[in-house]
Amino acid sequence: MNNFDIKKDAETLKNDFEFKNKETLFKFSKSIPNIFANVPEQQKLIILIDIVGFSKSTTRQQVYNIYLFQRYLTIEVLTSKFSFSSKIKINQFIPTGDGCYIVADKCEPKYALKFLTTLISGFKKMQDSDNNPMALRASALIGECVQFMDIAKHINFVGEGMNEASRILSGGQSSLEEKFLQNHKSAEILDAKKYSRNSLYLGDSLTSNISEFKENCDEMFYFKNVKDKHGKMRNITVLQNIKV
Repeated sequence: MNNFDIKKDAETLKNDFEFKNKETLFKFSKSIPNIFANVPEQQKLIILIDIVGFSKSTTRQQVYNIYLFQRYLTIEVLTSKFSFSSKIKINQFIPTGDGCYIVADKCEPKYALKFLTTLISGFKKMQDSDNNPMALRASALIGECVQFMDIAKHINFVGEGMNEASRILSGGQSSLEEKFLQNHKSAEILDAKKYSRNSLYLGDSLTSNISEFKENCDEMFYFKNVKDKHGKMRNITVLQNIKV
């Protein structure tokens, strides 16, 4: 078990188990906890990208927008047009329905921030199904996760870092929108949601070089002790309206 090779053993499982009957499926399900119990936790760069307003759009709009989203990531990121291949080593894209997680090797915060601001600003060039610039929000941190093979037989990740990216995104968005409404008493909720789009929400693990990126956004905010639904407190730095 100490010499466990996640990629090799996951591929073996994928080839050996075809789920032809209940007995095979049962044996497979019993083996998973033992196989993956000793997989070590890893520190990774974890990015969560969310397409704004995705769930409110029609089926055809969702198909168009998710295709546009994936095409951009394929063309600009996987073909290394950003020239980050030596600094950012991406391990996996994990679809979430209305966006994706990007899991990459741990790197220096300044390289992660340069990658993130370039990535997010590039989406503005994409025209969504209503011919508007594609709007999104993203969160990022260096966090802990574990690699595993999911039910679809794909390499996936789970762990505190994955959850933290989601909490930072939701907590940061709520904090930014609340601040906007406080400063604009006559504003509507819809205005606040527009205000929080195209923003990047960061955990403390990526803020050591944050001052260098002030010119990459309209405004920078720091929210201290943001409480999530479980009562856990965290600090969130927001780069509002990325504009590289």
